[in-house]
Amino acid sequence: MSPAERQSDAHTAQPDLTGVVGAVTASAAGATVDAAAVATVGTTADAAAAGTGPAGTAEVVGALGGAAVVLQPSRRDRRTTKKRRVLPWAVGVCALALVVAVASLVVVGVRRPLPAPALVAFVPATTTVSGSLPSLPWPTKGGAAVAIPALGYTAESGNQSPEPIASLTKMTTAVLVLTDHPIPVGSPGPSITITAVDVAEYDNDVDNDQSTLTVREGEVLSERQMIEALLIRSANNIAYALAVWDAGSEAAFVAKMNAFASAQGMTSTHYVDVSGFDPHTVSSSSDCLRVASVGMAIPAFAETVAMPSVTLPLVGTVPNIVTEVGSNGVIGVKSGYTSQAGGCMVLAGTRTIAGQTVLVLVAVTGQPVPPAVAPTTTTTTTTTTAPGAGHGQAPPPSSTTSTTTTPYVPDPFEYTRPVVEALLTHAEAGVVGVVLTTPGSPAGTATATWDGVPHDVPVVAGRTAGLLAWPGQVVQATTHLEGVPAGAQRGLTVGTAQYTLGTQQVTVPLQLARPIPVPSLWWRLTHR
Repeated sequence: MSPAERQSDAHTAQPDLTGVVGAVTASAAGATVDAAAVATVGTTADAAAAGTGPAGTAEVVGALGGAAVVLQPSRRDRRTTKKRRVLPWAVGVCALALVVAVASLVVVGVRRPLPAPALVAFVPATTTVSGSLPSLPWPTKGGAAVAIPALGYTAESGNQSPEPIASLTKMTTAVLVLTDHPIPVGSPGPSITITAVDVAEYDNDVDNDQSTLTVREGEVLSERQMIEALLIRSANNIAYALAVWDAGSEAAFVAKMNAFASAQGMTSTHYVDVSGFDPHTVSSSSDCLRVASVGMAIPAFAETVAMPSVTLPLVGTVPNIVTEVGSNGVIGVKSGYTSQAGGCMVLAGTRTIAGQTVLVLVAVTGQPVPPAVAPTTTTTTTTTTAPGAGHGQAPPPSSTTSTTTTPYVPDPFEYTRPVVEALLTHAEAGVVGVVLTTPGSPAGTATATWDGVPHDVPVVAGRTAGLLAWPGQVVQATTHLEGVPAGAQRGLTVGTAQYTLGTQQVTVPLQLARPIPVPSLWWRLTHR
């Protein structure tokens, strides 16, 4: 077929081919191909590339006699080929984008925070302790008071105006000395040397028939021994020695005692001496319990008054003047007596309920004392006759008379002891245990809401909690709620309830009784 025919057939088969752009260089002898040959080659190459010509590119090259020919497809061919290549990738990218978009919607929908559930507590702000109010056997004379410090409970009866309190004063003396000079547990405390002034005070107290402890100048006693002599033997001379050791003088120490009384709100109390022997030192039973409460919180004080006896230099082992200590649960504290004060006594005991122990204090003042017993006097007369002295006459007989007096001191607490012991027994029995919560007891609700429908989960107490109380007292409760996340699990602590009475305080965790429900995945995807 001639070149003209092939060109005609190529144009007939693919009329859109427009030619070839290229440069042809003869490889043999460097001959140049004319324009007509180039046009022919381009046409043939187009046909061959399209698959419609009778010969391929190799044929065209060969026909050109070994000339190197550079061919370029037409613009239309390039667009068609490109479309064929891009279309599958475009479909894949679109599908992937759709999958990513759907996945993103799912993730966003699932991870979008749900509204926090609402927490409501219904723990009562106050709880009145049930039970019948105990009837206390108040004395018919003098003053009396009951105090249970841990409960914040106090009660009083009779005379609460200022009156002499005798050796109950020494509780304040001991409290102040131990506050200024604390004695570590198991330690004797600092040493105190007895001076000539201390001995002179001892002699004076003996002459005035006061309660004393024998001392000697230069004797060294520990602070603990001095406190023991003060509280267990009620030695007035030791009260004086401690006051001077602490403050430099009795007057300076008395000033500290009155400052203490004012700080404690002891409105019926005024001190003029450190032992209470002076009847112008006055107080009341209720004020005395304020002092006893402070003292029993000091370990060295509480340890001392609980001792049935004590061993001290020069006197050996001597019993506690408060003979009730060590029996019937009595653990202290002090007694006092003068003719002006009458019988005065403060006792301490404990009451234990459900493993909880509470201190109970009672005091009586101005109690009657037994009538004085007249001392017995015995007179003995001895007659002697002297030998004759001349003249044969005997001299008149001579006689010697001696009188022996045996005083009888009645027990000044004979009437006081039964009264104060009965008061302590009944006061201890009046303390009751109060159970405030048990595990699982209702304490509130946590509410998750969607589509306007509330979904409640009970909030309950996490443990048993109780206090000791006196019937009729009011227990205070405060509630603290924390944030609770949506979907929180059972047992999560969402707050606390704190119960308070006196110095007692107990905290109860508030927990979820069930998991917090959450809406379905579809709801979360379709609700924004």
